Amino acid sequence: MEFRVPKNFKRGRLIANRYTIYDLLIAGSGILLSFLLELFFFLNLLSKGIARNLVFAVLFLMPGMISILFILPAGIYHNVFTFLELGVLNLKTKKIYIYEGVKYYGSSAKKEKQDP
Repeated sequence: MEFRVPKNFKRGRLIANRYTIYDLLIAGSGILLSFLLELFFFLNLLSKGIARNLVFAVLFLMPGMISILFILPAGIYHNVFTFLELGVLNLKTKKIYIYEGVKYYGSSAKKEKQDP
């Protein structure tokens, strides 16, 4: 699939030719939340057992990893977040299917099957 657009099509709309301001806000908030959770974890929970702490350390990194996953490119869509947003919009909208077959009005117009 090939799309032909002018060379300067998105110039000025993307930061570093890749991210919108909302992408950076999503990534920044997820990374900041992960950083604060890890900081709290290492300051307060380090004195307990190491196996249990390792599980919490990985769980506290999840918001940052998920937010980075959302802003990765996804084919013809801008990123994964846009793909998911359009998928939800597709599921929520009412679909109207136009029937283009043969329409029969009344029982006399129907073709009856003849036995040989």
